[in-house]
This record gives sequence, C-alpha cells and structure tokens, in this order.
Amino acid sequence: MARTKLEHLDKTDRKILNILQDDGSTSNVELARRIKLAPATTLDRVRKLRSQGYILKVVALLDARMVDRDTIAFVNVSLGKHGVDHVNTFREHVRQLPEVLECYHVSGESDFLLKIVASDISTVEEFLLHRLTGASEISRIHTSFVLSTVKYDTRIPIPEESA
Repeated sequence: MARTKLEHLDKTDRKILNILQDDGSTSNVELARRIKLAPATTLDRVRKLRSQGYILKVVALLDARMVDRDTIAFVNVSLGKHGVDHVNTFREHVRQLPEVLECYHVSGESDFLLKIVASDISTVEEFLLHRLTGASEISRIHTSFVLSTVKYDTRIPIPEESA
C-alpha cells in the first residue's frame, strides 16, 4: 500500500508544521528551541518542507474590521455550460478578482463556491453586478451574507504521531 504524504513526515517535521501554523513569524532560533534541535538543522528542515510543498507561503492574517473589509459573503455560482473551456474561463476570471478570497469548484446544486469580502452590502452588489457577472458562463448566482463568525481558523490539524 502506498504511503500518504503525511506518513513521510517524522514527529519533528509535524511539530514544525504545527508551530508555524500557529505563528508563521516564529523565528528560527525560537523554533529550534521548541523542537530541541540546532538552529541550522531546524532551518534545513523548514527549507526542505518548503521545497517539498508542505509549506506554501507564510502570511499575516488581518483583522477585516481594521481594514474596512468586514462584510463577508458566500456566493454560489452555477455555470450555463460545463465544458472544460467554460470552466477554465470562469476560473481564470475569478483569479483576477481581488475581492474573492477563496474559490472552490464543488459538487451539488452549484458549480463554484466563492468567499468574498467587501466594505459593505452595496459594494457586494456592485461586485456581483459589474465584476463577477463579467464571466458570460454564469447562469445563476445565490449569495449568503455572514451575520457573525463562529469559528475562523486556517490551521490544518496535523497529528504529531503517525497513525
């Protein structure tokens, strides 16, 4: 049986990933102290995790209220045509829209699920009417506004012990 990518990681690599998910700005020296390795060895491990694709990038998570982008909406999009060219055209269109934080090609009643941010509802309306619908492939849009956030996390749970 083939091993999963997670099974290729030892306990130390898993611990590194968990620590960096909690705080990507953790210094190499602090990281080394916490995993009980030399800083040079720790740096080599982090570089290897990056080169292997486990770590995609390190970012700062902003408070949406502080930057006037606290109106969040989830938009279900259905395409009129579902051929590869139509799907790819829509994907490329969405990649160009900075308001779209996340876009998923999904199964079910709609074809795509988008998470968008804006300063207010009228800005969402402008986005939907003038920017998103610029993709001629769209046949239906259903929008739900977030009333409150119950849980917001970017951390992917990684067990420190292999199963």
